[in-house]
Amino acid sequence: MFETNPRRPRASPSCSKTIVGGAAMASAGNKAEEGPAQGYGNEVLVRSAASRTHINSGPAVASAGCKADERVLSHGGVVLVRSDLGILRRPRFINDRIIAFYFAHLSSYFAAGGDDDDLLLLPASITYLLINLPEPAAVAAVAEPLRLGSRRLTLLPINDNPTVDLPDGGSHWSIMVLDHTDLASGPRFVHHDSVRGEPNLPVAERLAEALSPLIVDGPGKVVPLVEGATPRQPNGYDGGVYVMAIARAICGWWRENGGRRCRLNWLEAVKGEVDASSVKALRTELLLLINFLIEENTKTEPNLF
Repeated sequence: MFETNPRRPRASPSCSKTIVGGAAMASAGNKAEEGPAQGYGNEVLVRSAASRTHINSGPAVASAGCKADERVLSHGGVVLVRSDLGILRRPRFINDRIIAFYFAHLSSYFAAGGDDDDLLLLPASITYLLINLPEPAAVAAVAEPLRLGSRRLTLLPINDNPTVDLPDGGSHWSIMVLDHTDLASGPRFVHHDSVRGEPNLPVAERLAEALSPLIVDGPGKVVPLVEGATPRQPNGYDGGVYVMAIARAICGWWRENGGRRCRLNWLEAVKGEVDASSVKALRTELLLLINFLIEENTKTEPNLF
């Protein structure tokens, strides 16, 4: 089952830059997509939320047609617009802007306590660029400041958009993890796809092939790619929410285990915390988080509007 992506609104050009994990680039894809929260759920929603956030007032909205692109919030270098709230309220395909926003939030919470150099959550725009750059030298230039080879965990959201000049293309999200938690065994890629048959595996293979030479030394050496056990989505639009829920579970496992890294526990965390109920709740939690951030900044900056 592939996800449906009906009439996604285009992003405003002024809202197309994301910054997560120290890297920035123009958004490459703008895909558009819903219990009690498990794991770190509500705690993640509120802690460290206001420290890197402000509301973007922008110019006055001239007409109802412009309201979809009206800026409502900037958090961790990611700008959200009003149409993003509508995507979360309804059974809609999640866009890369919402994923970048949540990854920035997870990064500020989980990577702020001493694991900054070990844990990296990349926005989908960076991943998409790495997949589609035609030359290895260009891939190396983009990847070098990310220091992927020295990280213990790097989370890379993947979209199947085949057309680089179609910013709102694609029909499915998955997530790949560059896992270097077991130093004795060496690095590996673990791909989590919530649709049976792993339709995004070919895209994940392209990304793994592009990044392998930057992670292991020696001609012909590759980083192995495996499919990780992943809960299945029951519909055609929640793939992006599964990506965010899986990322939250992995980040929570990383923090809880400290120096006791165990790959089995990571997969068990995903199995135990991610299901249709928790994914449905995550849409609501994201709306609560966004509203909380807007309200907090309205209190501290009352003269913006």
